[in-house]
Amino acid sequence: MALIDDIKLSLRVTTDALDAEVQAYIDAALYDMERVGVDLDLLTSDNAFVKTAIIAYCKAQFGYDNSEARRFDEAYRRIVCDLLNSSENIAAIVAESGE
Repeated sequence: MALIDDIKLSLRVTTDALDAEVQAYIDAALYDMERVGVDLDLLTSDNAFVKTAIIAYCKAQFGYDNSEARRFDEAYRRIVCDLLNSSENIAAIVAESGE
């Protein structure tokens, strides 16, 4: 299943009419994680933490009267911190620096 399909499933979206919006949130989540230092190779791998972070980000952003937005945003930020401190991310950064 494609990432957008997984995210739509988690958002309970059953139509393709909102694909552009959902994809924009996916792209924003990936950009944000790369911006703060999560390695690109980790972001493009099939990592469950990355996928969970994207789901949390999308759930925080999607919809108008989202009473759970703050909880999902906090969850997203915690997961990103875990990714930043993960051995996979640290190893990738060290490998890129040549040390």
